[in-house]
Order: sequence, then C-alpha cells, then structure tokens
Amino acid sequence: MTPRQIIVPATAYPRISERLDALGHDLEVLLWSSDAVRRLDGTTVDAPAPEAAWLAVDLFLSGELATMADALVDYRSVSWVQGCLAGVDAPPFQKIRAAGIRLSNSDAPNIGVAEYVMSSMMAVVHGLTQRIDNHRSRTWAQTQWDEIGGMQWLIVGFGSIGREIARRARPFGVEITGLRRSTVADEDADRMATLDQLHDELGRADAVILACPLTDETRGLANEAFFAAMKPGSIVVNVSRGAVVDTPGLLTALDAGTPGTAILDVFDTEPLPVESPLWAHPSIFFTSHVAGAGRGVGPRSDALFVEQLADYLDGTPLRLEV
Repeated sequence: MTPRQIIVPATAYPRISERLDALGHDLEVLLWSSDAVRRLDGTTVDAPAPEAAWLAVDLFLSGELATMADALVDYRSVSWVQGCLAGVDAPPFQKIRAAGIRLSNSDAPNIGVAEYVMSSMMAVVHGLTQRIDNHRSRTWAQTQWDEIGGMQWLIVGFGSIGREIARRARPFGVEITGLRRSTVADEDADRMATLDQLHDELGRADAVILACPLTDETRGLANEAFFAAMKPGSIVVNVSRGAVVDTPGLLTALDAGTPGTAILDVFDTEPLPVESPLWAHPSIFFTSHVAGAGRGVGPRSDALFVEQLADYLDGTPLRLEV
C-alpha cells in the first residue's frame, strides 16, 4: 500500500515526530520550508502531492503563513489542512477554503486569550497603572480599589474562547452572561442570551467581552448604538477581530464616558499606524495582538495537530472543522 503523504513545516516536525510514528499509519512525511520541500532523508521533492497539511504556529511567528498556504493550494492534492489560529478570516485561510480544501481551526490559543482577559481586566479594575506610577515616584498611597468579584460580564460570542474566559472569571465571583445566536443552556455561564437581546444585556453589564468570530453579522457590531447602550463607566474588551469594533464610534463613546475604558488587543489595521489616535487615548488599555501568544500555545498546537490528523486518517469527524 502506498504511504499517505502529509506535509508539515520543517521547523515543527522534530516536536511531533515520535507522536506521528505512534499513530500506526503508513505515512510519508514531507518537510516544508520556503526554499524547498524535502523528505526526512534530506532529499528534495520536486512534485509534492500531500493529502494533508499543517499550518503550524511556527509559520505565523516567522511570517511564512501565507507562503505555505499558497503552496498548499498550488499542489492541487491537499484535501485537509489544520490551521494554527482560532479564526479563519485571515487571507491565507480564506484562500484555502476558496480552493475547496477542508480546513480546521485551532483552539490552542484559547487558554492564553482567557488568561489575557483576566489579567487585563484585573489590571484595569485594580488600577495597576496607578500602582506602578506610585512605585516609580516613591509615593506611599493607601487607597481602596475595586474588585472584580460581584461584577457582571457579558461575553459576546460564547464559543470555546468565551467558555475559557468564563471558567476563569466565575471562581472570582464574576457573574457571567453568555451571548450567541440561539439560546442554549451552558453550564459555564450563569445565564444565556441571544443576539436580539444584545442591547438590553449591554445595559446590565459592567464589562463586555467581544470574543465572537468576524462574520458579516459581527462586522461593525460594536458601533455607536452598541456603546450608547452600555453602562456609564463600564469596560469593553476586544479579543476577537478589530473589524468587530467601529473605531470612530468607540473613540466618540470613550470621550463621553460610556464605556469608561476599552481594552484592545486587535485592530482594523495591524500593525496599528503610528498616527492612530488609539495610541494616546487615556481610556484605552492597549496591547499589540498578543492575547493568544502565551507560551503554552505551541505545545497545545502540536498535540492538536496529531489528534486531528489521527481523526482525519481514520475518516472520523474533525471536531474543529469549519
């Protein structure tokens, strides 16, 4: 029987080689790099014909994600690709889907995103910036500070990322409302709501976390009307995609105090242009698209690919296929 050919980034292969051997399938593994495709013995493959592929997180970090995605489409043999991101709206993934290739997203970044939300929320609510300023200025200040316990958080997009956030926030005493298209009870939320209830829920929430995918329905979802429905002084957090938020509308709303603070990790244009007013706005807690960049994402991504590859080879449903 002819071995089943798969292709993975050369930089990632050493981390998963033993696990691939343990799958019990007859595989021919090809190693992709931007200059050549090679077999495990180092010889070059002139006409690769892999049926499965892995766009590992290594490619995202090296800037080669689009290059390998283009190659996979050009091979015309690939039937399934495991991606490295939670979203599939990035152009490389859209090109793969447009070519009719099956695509799975990744839940490996989700734990990091959830920890990012927790740390950023606590930094803002606890006034961490002021504490640091007091330290640096040698100011001994003993003042009361707010707690996240007792807050009401609305998580817009209660999928795998939303659940990870809820699982970390609820033990602190945060009351969680999850929001998605249809009302389905979820043990990770205190209550659930639907999109048509959004504006009513915005008025109840002390913090609104945007964790939804970017779709035609969610593009520009957080607009002037959205912010006007929020509680004065509340917090909005965006860990989804930049285009979910109407940036001019957000700036106008922040200037008016509703919401009181925005925690932003994603933007319409990245890197964010230096002339953007978001850089200097006093009510914005700002990071450079790092929410999913926890060091645990690599090992989780490796394990996920092997798990999903096993299911693909066995012909069983892929739990993260989009």
